[in-house]
Amino acid sequence: MRKSAPVLILVLVLVLAALALFRLPRDDDYDHSPLGNKGLELWLRAKGIPVVRSDPHVARASSETSLRIVPLSIRQGEVAPQLGEETDEANPESAVQESSRYALPTLVILPKWRGNVSTDGVASAAGLVDLADIRGELDRIGYSGLSLDRSEKGFEEAHPRLKLDQPITIALYHAQTFDLASLPSSCRELAGTLTGALLVHCENYHHAYLLSDPDLLNNHGLALADNASFAVSLVTRLRGAGETRPVYLDTLGQPLDSEKPVDEGKSYERSASDLQRFFAYPLSVIWGTLLVVAAVCFWRGAYRFGPPLREASANIELSKTAAIDATARLLRLSGNDGRMAGQFVLHLLADKAQLLFGSGAGNQAGIARLFQRLTRQDKAAAQALHAAAEAMIERGHQMTRADLHRNLETFRKSLGSFDLGSK
Repeated sequence: MRKSAPVLILVLVLVLAALALFRLPRDDDYDHSPLGNKGLELWLRAKGIPVVRSDPHVARASSETSLRIVPLSIRQGEVAPQLGEETDEANPESAVQESSRYALPTLVILPKWRGNVSTDGVASAAGLVDLADIRGELDRIGYSGLSLDRSEKGFEEAHPRLKLDQPITIALYHAQTFDLASLPSSCRELAGTLTGALLVHCENYHHAYLLSDPDLLNNHGLALADNASFAVSLVTRLRGAGETRPVYLDTLGQPLDSEKPVDEGKSYERSASDLQRFFAYPLSVIWGTLLVVAAVCFWRGAYRFGPPLREASANIELSKTAAIDATARLLRLSGNDGRMAGQFVLHLLADKAQLLFGSGAGNQAGIARLFQRLTRQDKAAAQALHAAAEAMIERGHQMTRADLHRNLETFRKSLGSFDLGSK
């Protein structure tokens, strides 16, 4: 038995590498999670509102969009990363400043949940971001006067109004709102609950709006109560009812261009991150498949043929035995036992002839001389042996299993009655 342990270990390593490659996180894993915003994109498009997403390889101009939506993330602490987020480059502060610079309506969504909520699939009080961390982010982007509250009631409903003629019922879990008592005089509430404000607009950044609870726009929250209707009303009010330009869902926080980029040749600086694109989904599936196929081919080749022989001298007997074994295997797989038995009898008689008359007697003439010698020893036994051998060689493939077995038994007993010098 070949020592196949090293081969099996190599195959195992390759399979594990392929599995790891298959399970590389795709760029849209978070976007499709309960805390992502893919549902908002699809829902707005279903309602006739075009949406474009941020792309690190595509520059966006402020004049191309009607509303910019920026999900804010906590830089310090464990918070779910945004789609395609690069921590060193993302700058949520610039979105608020650019809202005034370009007179672009911008909706900043405050964070609420930690990253483990998306991976574990369980939303509980332990998965909530600390309010102190969120207040730190508000201070950083220029809203130091705002304070947040969080309800302890679990799920609760509210009836915020964006329009006087449009009552909407929303549902939130541990609702996160701005504290009305400490709301600065320069800020006003646009929508909220009985105990706090959900949507706030301040004069220092005239075109920026703050949404306190992300569950009103994320995948999980859109499925609750009338949250989906509230999302459409909110986006329609902020972008304007007659707008046709798309909503810009900015999950990267990249600065906008003042003008539409001109389509012309540009020189780009390449980095190691560009190589990662060759292993991103769906290319990761292709690489994984190639690894698995290569591992199977390597294992099959090593197991089937084994290591190379040290001596180049041909072994005739070994080759002959291998050829007989291969032919027998093919005949056995095809179900033709009779033809296989006929070839076995023919080869056995040829071997006996060579044993008696030399290596050149393994042919029909040698077999004939063998029967002549056996006839001189025992004519009856020689005739029975010859009849059984001739029947199996010429008509073995046509015999039934019973006839084949009977002739084989006769051949064995007849041949065993002669002393040929070897058993």
